[in-house]
Amino acid sequence: MILFIRNVSFSHSLLHKAHPLILITTGRSYVSHSKTQLEVLVFDQCKSGQIKKLEDALGFFDKMVSVKPLPSTETFNQLLISVSKIRCCVDAFEMYRRMKLVGIQPNVFTANILINCCCQLSRLDCAFSLFGEMLKRGFEIDIITFTSLIKGLCLQGKVCLALEVFEKMIEMGIRPNVVTCGTVISGLCRIGEVGSALELQKKMGRWNCKPDIVSYGAIIDSLCKRGSVNEALNLFSRMIKDQGIVPSVIVYSSLISGLCNSDRLSEALRLFYNMSGRGIAADAIIYSSLIHGISKRGLWKEAKTFFDEMVDRGISPTVVTYSILVDSLSKEGKMREAGGLCLTGKLDEAHRLFDSMVDKGLEHDEHSFTVLINGYCKNFRLHDALQLFKKMKQNGLKPTQVTYSTLVNGLCRAGRIRNAQSLFDEMQSVGISPNIVTYGALLDGLCKNGYIDEAVDLFQSLEGMGFKYNIRIYSLVIDGLCKAGKFEDAKRLFDDLPNRALVPNVITYTILISGTCKEGMLFEAEKLLFEMEKNGCMPNAVTYKTLIKGFLEAKDFKKAKELLQKMREKNFH
Repeated sequence: MILFIRNVSFSHSLLHKAHPLILITTGRSYVSHSKTQLEVLVFDQCKSGQIKKLEDALGFFDKMVSVKPLPSTETFNQLLISVSKIRCCVDAFEMYRRMKLVGIQPNVFTANILINCCCQLSRLDCAFSLFGEMLKRGFEIDIITFTSLIKGLCLQGKVCLALEVFEKMIEMGIRPNVVTCGTVISGLCRIGEVGSALELQKKMGRWNCKPDIVSYGAIIDSLCKRGSVNEALNLFSRMIKDQGIVPSVIVYSSLISGLCNSDRLSEALRLFYNMSGRGIAADAIIYSSLIHGISKRGLWKEAKTFFDEMVDRGISPTVVTYSILVDSLSKEGKMREAGGLCLTGKLDEAHRLFDSMVDKGLEHDEHSFTVLINGYCKNFRLHDALQLFKKMKQNGLKPTQVTYSTLVNGLCRAGRIRNAQSLFDEMQSVGISPNIVTYGALLDGLCKNGYIDEAVDLFQSLEGMGFKYNIRIYSLVIDGLCKAGKFEDAKRLFDDLPNRALVPNVITYTILISGTCKEGMLFEAEKLLFEMEKNGCMPNAVTYKTLIKGFLEAKDFKKAKELLQKMREKNFH
């Protein structure tokens, strides 16, 4: 308990004036025998939430300190609560200081309000100093005091300390209530300790404390985010059937998002209609989740239908909603091989939707720009992508690592290696470090455009820069070396994989089989096929076709036919 009662100095000038050692006393609070008209007015205004501006609170405060007799401490406390609710916590301390000057003595409720203000200001040192002084002065510590401290700790991510305070509270004989438990459960969920959160929820009964929608909602959300959607659905069912709790839109939002992320779209839609049947209106988050889930299936028309329904119901789409839809349209408008046509109509519609965000009063962010830039890059419309990139910077937005990586990749795919390298250099000059994805895009571009020596130099420099090689990077360079006729170098890299604790995948094997066939080493190529199967890496249709092509070019039709038969037996086409 020493941790909680030690005195900590205050660095904030206003809070320094409100040091608990100076201000909290055990003197009697001034309480008038009956409420005056002013006190009744202040109570009504505070309780009804009418005080929404600091000026309003200060106006009432000035009137209160100018009348005789002075209003009660309780009335001043109500005003302090209102000020803290509108997030003017520093002003609450200044108001408190003036209370002391006119002779109003604080009580335990005053101290609780100030502790809560300290927590809102992220000044836990001040909060615990107040708490220690309360103990020292003999104030009766209550559940509100502990809940404020626990909430403050959880908000700063100090959940382990919050648990210690929670346990100390129980040791002191103070029974936790539903708010305290819900606060701890939410904190545990935020750090991924869902198991501990469930255990605490089960213990709530021993304190005659019934779990509420807050604790259930926090656990369900956490389960969905880690992919345990079935557990979340089971808990959701128990919440309704066993506890009789009416689910909130937040709980539905978590479940629908979890189901969509797990590609369980039909279940997500069923839950959506179940929610509507209960009279619970969907919000922008739920519609965005559904639009995202539907878009992942390539169902553009259905996604647009939900978007239109959302707007018709008066729900304003967010930047996220627009970005999802723009991304969906961009993918719908990608190059199609059917008839050699490029279906860019959808991509242009995506840009119109992007522009319409401003008309709806929404400001573009880095993500919304990057989504459309990505769409243009994938459709080889680099001029449009670069123009949008320029506009993004003109609007005062800073391109992100993803933005730069997307453009580098797009330029490399279009064979514009020097432009990609210039952008790569610009990225570093503005203080954005390339990640392994950026380096992978540049490596791929260098390899595919014949700059194999530059690619190898870049590849060898990665380890010195602290990057850990992955199988994709190795596969890119092995492929580049094979295509450049440097098969021995490619084979050495392949043989080096176990030393890097990397396991070749079907792509890596297929690349090396292709290179081996080009070298006329068909026996070794077939041997690689057996090796990959032995190592649990199953060949795919591309692997077989690569090997069959090699034997056909060598005019070994018998072997090619055997492999073709084997490929058909595996239902490859």
